[in-house]
Amino acid sequence: MKITLAVAMMLAMSMLGICIFKTYKEKNKYELAQIVRRTLITGFAIVFVNFISLLMINKTIALINYSIYFICADWMLYFLFRFSIIYMGEDFKKYVNKKIMYLVLTADCISILLNIPFGHLFSIKESTLFEDEIYFHIDTTNLFYTHYAIILMLAVFTLITLYYKAFNSPAFYRSKYLLIAIVLTVLVGMNFFMTESEIDFSVVGYVIEGVCIYYCSLVYTPQRLISKTIMDISQGMSVGLYVLDKDGEELFCNDAAEQLIKRINPPKTEDDVTLAEWCHSEYLNNTNEFTREMTFYRGEEELILKIQLQRITDGKNQLQGGYFTITNSTEDYKKLKKERYLATHDALTGIYNKERFYEKCREYFVANPTVEFYIICTDIKEFKMINDFFGTKFGDTVLTNFAYTLRNRLKLPDILVYGRLGNDIFGVLILKQHFNEQKFVTEAQNAFYYSGKGHNTFQMINYVGVYEVTNHNLPVSVMCDRARMAIASIKGDYHKRIAYYDNALRDNIMLEQELISDLGAAIAQEQFKMYLQPQMSSDGKLLGAEALVRWMHPIKGQIMPGSFIPVFEKNGLISDVDMFIWETACKQLRKWKDEGKTDLYISVNISPRDFYFLNIYQVFTDLVNKYQIDPKVIKLEITETAVVMDFNRQLELISRLRQTGFIVEMDDFGSGYSSLNMLKDIHVDVLKIDMAFLKKAEDEDRSKKILQMIISLSKQLGMPVITEGVETAEQVKFLSEMGCDMFQGYYFAKPMPVDSFERLYERNRSR
Repeated sequence: MKITLAVAMMLAMSMLGICIFKTYKEKNKYELAQIVRRTLITGFAIVFVNFISLLMINKTIALINYSIYFICADWMLYFLFRFSIIYMGEDFKKYVNKKIMYLVLTADCISILLNIPFGHLFSIKESTLFEDEIYFHIDTTNLFYTHYAIILMLAVFTLITLYYKAFNSPAFYRSKYLLIAIVLTVLVGMNFFMTESEIDFSVVGYVIEGVCIYYCSLVYTPQRLISKTIMDISQGMSVGLYVLDKDGEELFCNDAAEQLIKRINPPKTEDDVTLAEWCHSEYLNNTNEFTREMTFYRGEEELILKIQLQRITDGKNQLQGGYFTITNSTEDYKKLKKERYLATHDALTGIYNKERFYEKCREYFVANPTVEFYIICTDIKEFKMINDFFGTKFGDTVLTNFAYTLRNRLKLPDILVYGRLGNDIFGVLILKQHFNEQKFVTEAQNAFYYSGKGHNTFQMINYVGVYEVTNHNLPVSVMCDRARMAIASIKGDYHKRIAYYDNALRDNIMLEQELISDLGAAIAQEQFKMYLQPQMSSDGKLLGAEALVRWMHPIKGQIMPGSFIPVFEKNGLISDVDMFIWETACKQLRKWKDEGKTDLYISVNISPRDFYFLNIYQVFTDLVNKYQIDPKVIKLEITETAVVMDFNRQLELISRLRQTGFIVEMDDFGSGYSSLNMLKDIHVDVLKIDMAFLKKAEDEDRSKKILQMIISLSKQLGMPVITEGVETAEQVKFLSEMGCDMFQGYYFAKPMPVDSFERLYERNRSR
């Protein structure tokens, strides 16, 4: 018989061992699995000590085993009680004072251990059964029933909890509570009647109860089949699926949800509540289904989650479970946020775009109908050339640095609203009373010093146009247009940086538009006339002339160059006028060649703009070939400004022109970027100095010494010098003494029509 019982106990321990092992794999229900494991371990210990007592024929060992058995029974029923409360979805601490419970159990365990030497609870007796097999049983004292009372109390509390839960749950869940409760009831009965029996069959009850607890709580559930189906379908979903039972216990969590819920660093709300905690709280405390968009945080990372709760009920509208669908909308939110941002902000600079700038300005005007405002626009001179020379990356740096200046160096109360209106155009709204012209212009210009390379070889200028808001109902776009009109009036001027819009400016702009509109007809009808200003030697000999232009307008009459050349230079149309004059000059030189006047030349001006719209070398070689004239008689005047703007390119062009036979003159030397490097690096044939070089100086004697040095150095380099703007005999005298070879100015002659020049030539030749 002992062998049979031993085998049965070994099988029981094996079953319990397998269940204990499997509880370690239950990560979804960690707390429940932990308490089930402890219950099973104490049950395993009860079977094990009974197994030892069965095999060992020793009263002392039997006494020790029975003591361990009763201690394990205490703790198994305690863990079973805890299990019943947790199993029904409640917090154990809410119903039981753990400290008191531990104190009672510890006292009982100590009493049982003291029974070994003192025998105050029970003693061991020996019996012979089944063909002289020795068994042991206990002989209890009255004090033993204190221990039994504790066990009975735990059993009763557990049974009350389980039966209450069973009869207050939907039929769908009732069986899992009833099964555990019924087995426990049988176990308590068996234990009561077999306490003093030689063979304690209640041990079998402990095994059955342990297996039932494991099976019902961790293996069997009516939702298990559903969970398996959901798992197969939903594991590949990008949407998180988090399924809970009626009591809020997790049934299933797909991979997408697990990434959000069970990571080492789970996302939390601002109140430090994890996503899992939030879901459980909402599930248990919120009876309604919902869809919400919530913000969670994982460290510095912000997560936007769309969370939907769906509840599952039976035919009687009793809750059976529910599930959360969790969609990580962070990327969509960022994309939408970016789209909204780009709808109102400039992508490059991060400040308002044109539409948002107009909108914000309008808000200020509506809210402050009597306040005086300025609308200011800025425009970077020749920004397209900056992109062309230095690359768009550098151009972008220029723009972002200016936006930085608006944001950080010209901030409130200096400016109210600022934005990028397009390309290199920026707009600003400012209170008139807060506008500091000098500060604004200075900061606008200083922005370029943060641009890195480039500003040392290309003079970047930021023009500022100001429009005073006199009519708050006027469209903001019109206000900005007027501020830009003010810029247009000074563009190309190196000395002016700011202009204010007024009626006179508007009239000038209208006139400029008329001139631009009339240009095509003027060239077609040859309204432009070439005038020649003589260039003379110091003794009065006529050497040649500089070609100038006059516009003989059929309605407006004669228009001087100062009225239309700056207009055409601003928009690149100057190339059309220059081409017309160049060809007129070549025609005239061909005529003089045919008349034998081969000693005359004409100098023509090449505007800095021409270098970017025309192939200068090709144009002039085509002209001299077309009219069969010597390249030396069509002298080319290039300003130092044009050379500096693209030094290496112009250096190569000048070299090619000179090799072809053209005489290249450096025009307006001393009026712009003059330096000794110009004379050192650029090989030109003639140096042309403007007398304004002296007029600009505060110390005229010092300037004369510099002029003397330049003329002397030019002579040593083999470059003749021609001085323009000569108006007096005294100027001719001291310039001649310095070594100047040629002169041009009102002292000798004003610009004149070609026929007048020809008559002057005849008179000069006959002297």
